[in-house]
Amino acid sequence: MNLFENVKLALASLKSNKMRAVLTMLGIIIGISSIIMITTLGNIMQKSITDTINSQGGSNLVGFQVSWKKDYVRDYITDGDWITEEMIKNVSERFADDIKAVSITTGTDRGTTRFRREDLDLVIYSVNPGFIYNNSYEMVAGRYITDKDVARKLNVCVISDKQAEKLYGSVKGAIGQTLNIKMLNSSYDFTVVGIYEYKMTAMMSAMVNMTGEDWNNEVYIPYSTMSKIYNNSETLLYYYYVIVNDGVDPTSFCTDVANYMNNRWYRDNDSIEIMWQTMESQMEMINQVLGIVSMVIAIIAGVSLVVGGIGVMNIMLVSVTERTREIGVRKALGAPNSAIRSQFIIESIIICLIGGFIGIIGGILLGNVAGIIVGTVAPPSAGAMVLAVSFSMAIGVFFGYYPANRAAKLDPIEALRYE
Repeated sequence: MNLFENVKLALASLKSNKMRAVLTMLGIIIGISSIIMITTLGNIMQKSITDTINSQGGSNLVGFQVSWKKDYVRDYITDGDWITEEMIKNVSERFADDIKAVSITTGTDRGTTRFRREDLDLVIYSVNPGFIYNNSYEMVAGRYITDKDVARKLNVCVISDKQAEKLYGSVKGAIGQTLNIKMLNSSYDFTVVGIYEYKMTAMMSAMVNMTGEDWNNEVYIPYSTMSKIYNNSETLLYYYYVIVNDGVDPTSFCTDVANYMNNRWYRDNDSIEIMWQTMESQMEMINQVLGIVSMVIAIIAGVSLVVGGIGVMNIMLVSVTERTREIGVRKALGAPNSAIRSQFIIESIIICLIGGFIGIIGGILLGNVAGIIVGTVAPPSAGAMVLAVSFSMAIGVFFGYYPANRAAKLDPIEALRYE
């Protein structure tokens, strides 16, 4: 009996016991679909993070922050440990040929604004002009925060087109209007000088889909203005970002800047130094974490494949018992043991392959449904699909061999006597 006849016979056997075949495949389907769904979600998360990083400057974005030395003496930070505006200005001048922009934010504050007897929540970002290079927003009217705004500590703000349309009726009509913001138990009037185009990231889209709220609440003001509100005479920073020019090696640039700052301002500091990080290094760490998490979950999902394989072996043993007389007839007609063995192994492989293909389709669908909810769709890994099919075949061979071998070793005379 050739391969084609064995496949035809296996399909006929499955067709005659449809419900049993489906229940047998169920463990394989669940295991394979889980693995494909996990790898698809991993690709979606990676794509989402990559898109977010690219929107914030991509590989050209690097960061510097204060950090503890390995042999630190104290576990607290003093005023002399912070990064100052003077330091950043000095670095900007010294490395001017390599720097496209310096991005500064002193943090975020919560506030509210009154609209038709309703308090709308706001998140106030205190930033410098270079911060616009550190996000994906584009100006659609007016201007962004300028050096003059920072130097004079002006009460100006930049809001989104969504906010402008809701609060003032139109984008153009919002320019020059006053936005009253209540924060820190006081009210402050800000003049709207610019409108940016609101774009939802994948994470924002997921939150909107879950909560149903699509109110963009981000407002940008000069960081010096926020320092004035807090009555701070000097702006002290824990970190700042730099967007380097195209063609500049981020790692070499970071090394040079960190060495310069540490040698000039932190040489005699007993506990604090400047450390740096590139977006590429952050992406590598994120991918490593995602890879480990995906692998662990995939291993757990693989347990269901083993359970499914045991189910396949069990049903094949039942099939051997049910077809004992058929096996006896074939052996009496001269069928060798190898032919009987291959017949049942191929039937086991067919069960696992059908379950594997159904599992792949189910995993792709489930993964992309989750991706649509998040706002990013990514194709599943081709390697994962090939591995899933190969693993299905391996399970068919491994768990089908024992029942097949048992069938092949049946005594033809005893088999013919079986009722």
